[in-house]
This record gives sequence, structure tokens and C-alpha cells, in this order.
Amino acid sequence: MEKRTVRPKEGVRLRKVGRQYMIVEANENDVNMSDVYSLNQTAARMWERIAQGNCTSDDLADCLCEDFEIDKDTAVQDVERQLAEWKTYGLILI
Repeated sequence: MEKRTVRPKEGVRLRKVGRQYMIVEANENDVNMSDVYSLNQTAARMWERIAQGNCTSDDLADCLCEDFEIDKDTAVQDVERQLAEWKTYGLILI
């Protein structure tokens, strides 16, 4: 897997409402609810890891292996698919 650093677009935040995770654009004063992206638990864990900083796609795959007890090949596929989707929506910078 390629060693590329991933970071969230500035102003984009993960929020949890009840059991639901979502990504929203937020600043100090308000949240833009026109574009809300719903996440499952796995994607939310990936986002949390990205938000910690200094994160590569390989770090994300390792995180999924540890947290969800999946094999590395499956984790790599899941990470690449999710990062491609987030990049398409302009939520991350790679």
C-alpha cells in the first residue's frame, strides 16, 4: 500500500448523534447541515484516526486490523475504497 498522508479538509468534523456517526462542515459558530455524510462504525474509526494527524493509508489499515480483527488484505481494500469515496466528496486531502 502506498505511504501517503491523509488529512481531513479544514472545517470538516465527525459528530455522533445517538448511535449515528456523521461528517459535517463546522466552524466555531455553526454547522452546515446541507451536506451531511453518514458513517458506519468502521468508517467513523478511520475518521477518528485521520483526525489524530500524521496518518497514512497503511496506518488506517493497521488500525482496522487491530480494532475489528480483520485480515490486512481486507483492511487495505476497505481503506482504499473509503478514501477514494471521501476524496471524491472533497472531505480529505491526500
